Amino acid sequence: MNRSPALACAATAVIVPLLDARPADAAFVRYVVTAIDVEHEGKELTVYTVAARFDGAQDTVLLAYQLKCSNPEHLKGFWHKDAATLGDAEGSAPLTQDAGTWNPSQTVQPKSNRGLDSYLTIGGECGGKNTTSADPSWSKAEKGDTRGWARHDLPASGRAGWFLAAVPGASAGRVGGSASYEIAGKPTLENAATDVRLAQFVLSRGHAPRDFELTVAFNGGKPGEAQTYATAPFRLGADPAKP
Repeated sequence: MNRSPALACAATAVIVPLLDARPADAAFVRYVVTAIDVEHEGKELTVYTVAARFDGAQDTVLLAYQLKCSNPEHLKGFWHKDAATLGDAEGSAPLTQDAGTWNPSQTVQPKSNRGLDSYLTIGGECGGKNTTSADPSWSKAEKGDTRGWARHDLPASGRAGWFLAAVPGASAGRVGGSASYEIAGKPTLENAATDVRLAQFVLSRGHAPRDFELTVAFNGGKPGEAQTYATAPFRLGADPAKP
């Protein structure tokens, strides 16, 4: 039976400055994190959308990589509702922290569940048409670990990356190309004209703040143009001591 989850929400946005703002990286501004509180089956959750903000009209993300977090415990505890969590023949995927995948094309019934699944992306929203792929670093994350990104947690290697597979005419990684959808009536992107969606993380509400660092490779949107790289931090969860 297909059911749309009942969601109650409140939304906030957190803007994180660039670690090293150099003129060569001027097109990249910062990471922007929106937070939406939801409830599902008695669970109180916060849905975070992480986006990269640019100041160029055609700036395009090609790759996100070297996702790092210094606290191993903060690489766990993400909620998933996707093909890896399927629980019955009708296609109902339970919400769980014990199974999952970061593949955005594997969210089950994405129109109903896109606010309940953690995934990584270059611009696009979750669903079967999303062609974001994991780079080889996932298979080399830990010795003997062959799961790739078909896992519920994040690797501690600090090398995990993802990219948009080449599709003629695709613009998902370009500013203005990210779908500006809402979760429970709240926008997931603060500014769809300048922000490129990179990830959605679903965590239990009230968790301790989690600090990450991520590098993006991008260019000005012209074919054959050289890539530029920018590294910056972002935070999931508010820190009362740092408003």
